[in-house]
Amino acid sequence: MRIGLFTDAYHPIVSGVSVSLEILKRELEKLGHVVFIFTHEHPMQTEDPSIIRCKGKTLPMKSMKEYKVSKVTNKNINRVLSFNLDIIHCHTEFSIGRLGRKAARRAGIPVVHTYHTMYEDYCHHITKTFARPLRFISKIYSKRFANSADQVIFPTIKVKRTFDRYGFEKHSEIIPTGIYLDRFRRINFKESEILDLKISVGLSKDDFVWLFLGRLSREKNIESMIKEFSKLNLPKNNKLLIVGGGPDIELFKKLVIKLGLTEKVLFTGMIKPNLVPIYYHLANLFINFSDTETQGLTFIEALAAGLPVIAKYDDNLEGVIIDHYNGLTFNEVSEFRDTFYELTENKVKFDEITNNASKAIEQFSAQNFALNIERVYKNTLEKAN
Repeated sequence: MRIGLFTDAYHPIVSGVSVSLEILKRELEKLGHVVFIFTHEHPMQTEDPSIIRCKGKTLPMKSMKEYKVSKVTNKNINRVLSFNLDIIHCHTEFSIGRLGRKAARRAGIPVVHTYHTMYEDYCHHITKTFARPLRFISKIYSKRFANSADQVIFPTIKVKRTFDRYGFEKHSEIIPTGIYLDRFRRINFKESEILDLKISVGLSKDDFVWLFLGRLSREKNIESMIKEFSKLNLPKNNKLLIVGGGPDIELFKKLVIKLGLTEKVLFTGMIKPNLVPIYYHLANLFINFSDTETQGLTFIEALAAGLPVIAKYDDNLEGVIIDHYNGLTFNEVSEFRDTFYELTENKVKFDEITNNASKAIEQFSAQNFALNIERVYKNTLEKAN
């Protein structure tokens, strides 16, 4: 098959969608398919003939400055048609997604659509004043775009349930994004490497390290995580390591200073994607307070690295965190303290959950991900012919 993946977010933009598409492209190519990614230009892009980039205008919002919008022009449609695609897979509802849908209609080929982002959780980044009506509009638009596709894929049951609430009634599939699980195994790293990195970020060898890794923005509930960390009566060697960058990093740094935690809460800033796996091995525990994730790839990465997880319960964790097996969940922030002590004050339980962390996640392998997507493509093409 000649496959086109259409996205507004791709490398060098750092996001879960970028990672997902990079993996999908590589694994589909291993299965013998020809895969192109259609996206926007980026000032730091690398040249790759299989990555087709369109011009666009930068969004004015500071938190979305890496993203662009563009018009669906006949020139771009004809450019897509020149690749003689068999199927188009949209990973956005906006500029590039609309381009893919329009090109598919003109070529008479089917469209598969994956819904990645819960836009209603991100409207505050665009406008605080009109966030509520924008949430309503985003629901209508997302549902309408999904209805226009021949087949819809949701990465988690959470996203499907959200669309059920929107009134979406077409057939859909739930296919979790896969990752290269082996990349995160401790066996890949020398203990000296891990220790050197630990010291370089301000940790010591004997520190008990909590880890948050991800985009630093308000909807991730990082503020609550920092505040709860400050309330616990912890030994001095307990540290919170926050890895990543994002629009609200300065807000969180100011909070840390206000709470007098500058020696206990450490920020690394943005790190290169190829360095992500080793950072998990600086930690003893993975913590996440977010309930706005659609996939939560970092949970799977943490488990693959052998880290037990404590997380605020969310539907997207179904089948990922098995409570009291490879991690613990809490429903309200007020419950976090008891959950934390339940895990960390029982060494036998902590060791047992740590040993279980990397088990039962094979379903999230990159290979299974690509095989499931390939199956959807074949079924969709059969129905179209």
